[in-house]
Amino acid sequence: MASLPIFMTAVANSSDEPAFPLLFTWSTPETQVKEVLVIPDDKWLENHTIEPNLHDLNEQQLYEFGFEASDILAEWTNEFDTDVIYGLDPDAISLLVQATYDTKGLEPSFEVQSIHSWFEERDVNLDDAVAEQGNNTPLHLLPPDELVIQLLHIAVEHGLIDPSDIPDQVD
Repeated sequence: MASLPIFMTAVANSSDEPAFPLLFTWSTPETQVKEVLVIPDDKWLENHTIEPNLHDLNEQQLYEFGFEASDILAEWTNEFDTDVIYGLDPDAISLLVQATYDTKGLEPSFEVQSIHSWFEERDVNLDDAVAEQGNNTPLHLLPPDELVIQLLHIAVEHGLIDPSDIPDQVD
């Protein structure tokens, strides 16, 4: 079996004009699902606001429970031994990853590719696989941790990763 892919999703400050992340959720090679709130960089807030979102994340929560970009980047550096991660909306996630790296004047150490492509390359239609599970909720409307876990479960069901690699809960 192939090693566990890194699946990532994110919540942005705005659904119409995303400029910076509020939350990142990702799977790790150690079979964990991690979720972290992001403390907004002062420069982000100079030109953009945090709009109401499906996850009810607000600025107070981010400052109270979030992590600085430098802490998140350090964690990614330690965890990601790959130059590719996969996301449902790779363009949006790339923009949010780039904004996080920009706070430290760095370039991302990985690119974000389509999760649909990852499954298609392995002869699995993701939309069909979701429907087969009986899930009527569109993937983009799932809570971030549930989305990552569902992607991992679909990969297991289709023999793309080992079932013992799947986490039972979010850290």
